[in-house]
Amino acid sequence: MTELTSDLRVPAAQYIRMSTEHQRYSLENQTAAIAEYAEARGLAVVRTYADSGKSGLSLKGRDGLKQLLTDVVTGQHAYSAVLVLDVSRWGRFQDTDQAAHYEFICRDAGVAVEYCGEPFENDGSMVSSIVKNLKRVMAGEYSRELSAKISRAQIQQARLGFKQGGPVPYGVRRLLVTKDGTPRFLLGPGEQKGLSTDRVVVVPGPPEEIRTVRRIFRMFVDQKRSMLSIVKILNSELVPSTDGLDWATSRVRTVLGSELMIGYYVYNRTTQKMMGTLKHNPSHLWTRTKVMDPIVDPKLFARAQRELAYKRGYGFTKPDMIRKLKRLLRERKKLSSLIIDDCPHTPSAASYYEHFGSLRAAYAVIGYKCRAVAKRSRYYSDDELLDGIRRLHATFGYVAIALINADRELPACRVFTDRFGSMVTAYGLAGFPTTRGQLVEAARERARLRILDGGHDGVLRKQRRPGRSDAAHESASSCEE
Repeated sequence: MTELTSDLRVPAAQYIRMSTEHQRYSLENQTAAIAEYAEARGLAVVRTYADSGKSGLSLKGRDGLKQLLTDVVTGQHAYSAVLVLDVSRWGRFQDTDQAAHYEFICRDAGVAVEYCGEPFENDGSMVSSIVKNLKRVMAGEYSRELSAKISRAQIQQARLGFKQGGPVPYGVRRLLVTKDGTPRFLLGPGEQKGLSTDRVVVVPGPPEEIRTVRRIFRMFVDQKRSMLSIVKILNSELVPSTDGLDWATSRVRTVLGSELMIGYYVYNRTTQKMMGTLKHNPSHLWTRTKVMDPIVDPKLFARAQRELAYKRGYGFTKPDMIRKLKRLLRERKKLSSLIIDDCPHTPSAASYYEHFGSLRAAYAVIGYKCRAVAKRSRYYSDDELLDGIRRLHATFGYVAIALINADRELPACRVFTDRFGSMVTAYGLAGFPTTRGQLVEAARERARLRILDGGHDGVLRKQRRPGRSDAAHESASSCEE
């Protein structure tokens, strides 16, 4: 009798979701409740769609729900109903019409959506429609209230000097402490606290890193060196970074601009609530807390901030920028992003990009024609870009932005970021590991091999093609936008 009843059951799918990985038994509890509902209604669950640790605020990142909608729309399904525990598991969308839209897609394809833990039948009646819409509003309001509570709690914790997530600049470490302030141990790159009662504070890094930080400020302020020049010096001397990766201008800029260098932790500079757009907050909303002794002299730090503002172009008008670019062209006879960044009296290449839209547009104003436009302007398909990454990896054993920019057969790295969103995404699509732990381990292995091979000069010789001159290497980046 049992086998006969099982054969006559109506096939159905189930959708289960939990917001965070900390909800350890959430998926199991949802599955058990849905199974009980299916048993009572004569349904048999034949397919499971799951989103583990995914927010219900939007469809982004919810591969389970995306696959469910795809199967329903394309007709690739063998069930006539989708079982969900409650309205909030379907989603906590801020726009209730979005949740109704996804449900309508299923219903229009002949697949009913049934909420197993709700006190109403989703039968399309006026009462069920009113209650269901009210539940959707309540689900969205719950997320809004929770977001506001978390934001207030994080600001309060920041005022007490506790770090609220995110990495720290070079020269600073994260220290895990108990709720009463007892130190436990230092956290490494990518590591997080394991107990919710623990807290994270920032402390000065090792003495050798502190000396390097002070040296960076002296080179930038006293010696008037550009950030690119500082990067070249640090990499040529094999100065190790915190995570083992090579130095870059962004890393140096973070050191120069972080107020942790003078002992202050600044929080709430930006806000991104409910998975919305990132907004920059005015300075009066920032939370600034003294958390440790200064690493560099505050006066030296203030001079560095003025110099940073100068180099970023905030102190220039467009006529000033054009005048300085013309002077640089007269002196060097050619222009490139490397030449511009290396000049201490000219705004950075990024500043010209922000003011004029691209370096090419700035060049056009002064009448300078880029000679490498034809090579860099042709269209590259996704497969060509990803194959280029694989080729570089096969040649050098790793892929870096410098290698991509120097390769004559590939466009500048900005083409990759515009196409795929980020270089990390492009590396992943090319089939290479992208997790932080794997990248750090690979970087450490490269650093070890670099030391064994005779230092940074040997690596540069390996990276550069035979017969390629410095001038050719520089001209390859002369049309970066």
